[in-house]
Amino acid sequence: MKVARLCTLSTRCSVLGTRYLSTSSEYKVKGTGEFFEKQKVLGRPMSPHLTIYKPQLTSMLSISHRASGVGWGGLIYGATIVTLLPGGFSHYVHLLEGIAPGAGLMIAIKSIVLLPFAYHSINGFRHLAWDLGKGFKLGDLYKSGWSTVAVSVVLSLILAIVL
Repeated sequence: MKVARLCTLSTRCSVLGTRYLSTSSEYKVKGTGEFFEKQKVLGRPMSPHLTIYKPQLTSMLSISHRASGVGWGGLIYGATIVTLLPGGFSHYVHLLEGIAPGAGLMIAIKSIVLLPFAYHSINGFRHLAWDLGKGFKLGDLYKSGWSTVAVSVVLSLILAIVL
């Protein structure tokens, strides 16, 4: 109370003098409380977010792009930490090659490991095209989306065979 009274006399504390904390659960807009009570009675969630939407290619590719970036970043950090272990990175690569189950299975494992890298890279070019203002029509979005998936799978297989 004394602070609020002092602030009304001073121009420096004008924000403090006009702000009040409310500890009650009353809403500023009339009818808001009734709206939330009705939603609770009907069993509706407060914020449905993703649960009410049907998954679409565009949203799944967006989520996959973020997940592949995080996954690939984690893999790079993990490989960096392995270089600090005794023997270095190449020692552990040779160790893994020694217990390799076979050429076909190794190519499959490599392509699965390389798929996030390939996808994230190819989808990054798609995002660069968007930065230029290209490919925003719905048909173009789906064509570039499916092309990104296909090229990523093929690229990860090619890299797995070559590496």
